[in-house]
Amino acid sequence: MGEKAATSEVIHRLNSALGDSNMNVRLRIYESLGKIGEKAPVMEIMSCLTSALGDNDSDVMGRACEILGKIGEMVAISEVLNRLMSAVGNNDRNV
Repeated sequence: MGEKAATSEVIHRLNSALGDSNMNVRLRIYESLGKIGEKAPVMEIMSCLTSALGDNDSDVMGRACEILGKIGEMVAISEVLNRLMSAVGNNDRNV
């Protein structure tokens, strides 16, 4: 199994466990997803983390917000870099 497939499987299993009634379990899952998001494509992780915004526990919700903020910065930077790389190939002398 490739690294990307393994990461996807881990994300899927963590996401499945988010229904746990123990807030500490959910909190640790969101923290784990945040760590995975530092090294993996983040869109799948962001969808898991956004579900935390509806969590009944304020600690879980707050931590998820922090993690989403960090991942959001990475997504924004990645998007800017992608657009800049696209502009590099532009033949217009003003670009």
